[in-house]
Amino acid sequence: MATVMVVDDVAANRDIVRMLLGFRGHDVIEARDGADALRLAHVHHPDVVVSDVLMPGIDGLELVHRLRSDPDPQAAQAPVIFYTANYLEPETRPIAEACGVSQVVLRSQDPHTLLEAIDTALAQGPVLLDVPAGDDDFAQAHLHAVNAKLIEKVRALHDTERRFEAMAVASPVGIGILDVHGNADYINERFTEILQLPQENLLGHGWLDILEPAAQDAALDLLHGAGDTAELRLDHRITWPDGTTRRLRLHLRQIHDDEDGRLAGGVLMVDDVTDLVSAEERLREETQRRQEDARHRDAERLDSLRRMAGGTAHDFNNILGAILGYTNLAIETINDGQEDGTLPAETAESLLGDLQHVLKGGERAKGLTQQLLAFGRREIIQPAAINLNTLLRDAAPSLRAATGDDVELVLDLDPALPDVKADPAQITRALHSLVSNGAEAMPDGGTVTVTTAAQDENVTVRITDTGTGMPQAVLDRAFEPFFSTKPAGSTAGLGLSTAHGIISQAGGQLTLRSREGHGTTATVTLPALVTEAPPPPPADRTEEPAGGETLLLVDDEEAVLQVTARILSGAGYQVLTAGDAGEALRILEQHPGHVSALVTDVVMPGMNGRQLAKVASMRQPGLSIVFVSGFAESLIDEKGNNLEPGSTILAKPFDRDALVSTVRGALNAAPHR
Repeated sequence: MATVMVVDDVAANRDIVRMLLGFRGHDVIEARDGADALRLAHVHHPDVVVSDVLMPGIDGLELVHRLRSDPDPQAAQAPVIFYTANYLEPETRPIAEACGVSQVVLRSQDPHTLLEAIDTALAQGPVLLDVPAGDDDFAQAHLHAVNAKLIEKVRALHDTERRFEAMAVASPVGIGILDVHGNADYINERFTEILQLPQENLLGHGWLDILEPAAQDAALDLLHGAGDTAELRLDHRITWPDGTTRRLRLHLRQIHDDEDGRLAGGVLMVDDVTDLVSAEERLREETQRRQEDARHRDAERLDSLRRMAGGTAHDFNNILGAILGYTNLAIETINDGQEDGTLPAETAESLLGDLQHVLKGGERAKGLTQQLLAFGRREIIQPAAINLNTLLRDAAPSLRAATGDDVELVLDLDPALPDVKADPAQITRALHSLVSNGAEAMPDGGTVTVTTAAQDENVTVRITDTGTGMPQAVLDRAFEPFFSTKPAGSTAGLGLSTAHGIISQAGGQLTLRSREGHGTTATVTLPALVTEAPPPPPADRTEEPAGGETLLLVDDEEAVLQVTARILSGAGYQVLTAGDAGEALRILEQHPGHVSALVTDVVMPGMNGRQLAKVASMRQPGLSIVFVSGFAESLIDEKGNNLEPGSTILAKPFDRDALVSTVRGALNAAPHR
């Protein structure tokens, strides 16, 4: 293999040729310029010289002329190949040929062209030319060629400057050209317009004054080449002399020398984006407003559904109460007839079997109305101080049973969890529904994790499953009553809506976060209970034999009024009935005997049950009050507190035992007893 000397003032160009020739097996000698090449030629006597044409100092033409005039015959006869980015000018081509340049290869050609040229030069051997030293013709021709190239470069430079100036003048952004020391050599007119400062204040280091100290340091570090980044973007705010505030975006980018890649400075671009930022802020505000409007509409729609569900359940409770009450009375009558022999046993058993089916259907309907009331936040509740950790531990067996064998239930409980005030049965029901929903979303098995935590002044319970997740369209409607993605007939679609109502009625929030294929997290947030004096122990509600007391029963539903009166009469009480508050007050005033208790519905036309109870208590102090209602709104506030402290509340629909024991408990707790 041959020894090849590569001459080029650009290191990157030398590296490319060295790697190319190295693969062919040639020994490569690198020369930084013509003078370096002449020295190395005497030392190494290369077989071929590959040289650039345009170089500072001794260029390619002068190099080959000096080689041919060198007294060292081995150096003088070395074949020379010009490897250049440009065609030789017509004036220089004869000189190159006269000096015995073997071939001219363009860098834009296929690399194999250079290898083939070297192979050809090696095959032809040393160049035998007689070029006398100090040839005046060569000097004149060389000078003419260099001058022509210089004029060409100057013209190209002028053209570039004119194009840059036209671009900078027309540019909608400010442009500044900086050196490696951070001095601005050029500032276009738009730059001064944006900053409202004269050009002389921005040249040199003046442009730095518009930046904060930290931004100044970052900009200078970039221009000095410190760090790994080659550009810097900044958002900036300035105030014009007239007091106007403008928003700017600055982009500082390094400039590198084309020849050797050294850092040469930077270009700074400044754009006034005040209008754009204002438009973006207006868009964000409009988006937030639309989102808030959408949330408000959703809340209104959900509240409308709650009112509808609560009102429907309230009316249905009255109907259901009458159905269940008369059914129980019919069962008692049949039992009495069976005992005294007035009704054949076979007939009695048949009737009792039929009525038991009516009771079962009624109980199912009762459960449905309770779910609707819970969704509508209208269910009668009994709030108490509870610890959710204790509640979850106690409910763990039933929760694990609800998840099934293929789903693992994990309890991650915060030991420092404060208490909350809520109805424990209701909260258990809500958590049971959420855990069951999570398990149903994992038909192939998975994990449901229940995590409790204290957060600020709240207590949170997160139920996370590893199931299929919900698309956004389903997530948006998840709390709607009777909405379900399960097969028709398999569910009433009240699970999540009931849980949402229960948590809301307890003064908390229930939120869902889900994505298809990534599971679902339901988060229950309840206010932590502020430590207060313990409530008095509940009144004894155990049933005792009636003492023949007189009760005033008030209900605007005739069927409910009559069946309730029959139950209480059957329990040994003297019952006075009224269909509204006005009639009740007249009876209370005209009745010659003592009335021990007022048992009244709450939601009635005209004067409601609470108003009636206040007037009646003033007319007859010591009167026991029992409120009967399926509608909590009129008796329970948003925090679950009883609006009538000391009174007794019985939720509709009720059975005989619940009614009798509640009335007995209220009478026993009365002060006069």
